[in-house]
Amino acid sequence: MADVLEYRYKARPWIMLGAMTFFGACAVGMGYAAITNDRGLILNGIFEFSIEGATIFYWCVASVSMLFVIAAIFALIAGMSNPMLVRLTPIDFSAPKHAFAKKPPVLKVSDITQISIQSIQKQRFIYIYTETENLNIAESMLPSSEAFEELHNSLLSKVKIRGGG
Repeated sequence: MADVLEYRYKARPWIMLGAMTFFGACAVGMGYAAITNDRGLILNGIFEFSIEGATIFYWCVASVSMLFVIAAIFALIAGMSNPMLVRLTPIDFSAPKHAFAKKPPVLKVSDITQISIQSIQKQRFIYIYTETENLNIAESMLPSSEAFEELHNSLLSKVKIRGGG
């Protein structure tokens, strides 16, 4: 394994474009439903809305969908204008805390107390813990699944912790 691992860490453009398309369609559909609504709404037999309540609900879903479109646009722009890196050396590890971070935190490898992988809805994340800072690395933001595996294995080999995996 290499002494220094470094990967670009950014949202994949085609995923952001897909998210923008999907949530844009949701926003348009829910906006249309709100404008043309003439009846109430029952959700899963639990929540019952009047005509006005259903219209408000549709507008809320349309608004949240538009917020996702805006977030995807910003993530796409941030990925192109601010190239971020995940970097592991024998001494330290750095990765952005979020897509809009100006400067990533740098963790000393010797300070890492736990490393784990968690899968959420088929998305894998590496969680890295120290006494003062926690980071997570999304597989979807790395160039490939192989890069994710290599980073995880390299972290485990450099960090001396009990039961780290």
